[in-house]
Amino acid sequence: MIIPSQELCIIPLEEGHNLSTFTSSNEDLNDFLHNDALKSQENLISRTYLCIWKSRLAGFFTLVTDTIEVKLIEQEDGIDDYNYQKYPAIKIARMAVDEKLSGAGVGRYLLLAAVGKVHHLSLEVGCRYITVDSKREAVGFYEKNGFKIIKKYENRNFPPMYLNMYPIIQRIE
Repeated sequence: MIIPSQELCIIPLEEGHNLSTFTSSNEDLNDFLHNDALKSQENLISRTYLCIWKSRLAGFFTLVTDTIEVKLIEQEDGIDDYNYQKYPAIKIARMAVDEKLSGAGVGRYLLLAAVGKVHHLSLEVGCRYITVDSKREAVGFYEKNGFKIIKKYENRNFPPMYLNMYPIIQRIE
């Protein structure tokens, strides 16, 4: 079953949301959502967004600020004559789909929603890159959606990846 995107919506996490029914295949992500997401948000560390389908929590993603070293970006993705050692970025710190909806297109919808949020933010503060420390099993998913693995760290347990927003924004405009 693929859930049509028009049946999904993204809302910011707020106190009072019932998160107890959500279970992904990753205990760390479940623990974060159930125990830490709201507190982290209240402390201005991260911002979590919930994906709702038919009044049900289908997934979530969490965004944080980040930087990425200029030398880690592939040359075609860099900025000529950039005078700093790091680029500003937004990191997808966490992203998960309820295990009962795995394979239904919710993950791609979450990723597109996160890219949309970062695009909106980039209009206000300037941000060219989205980063993620991918779980090993998710590397292919991110690569299929335009992310590039940082070669220097590709053997890490959670290999860092990035997406250059510039060509995407050029196509949108």
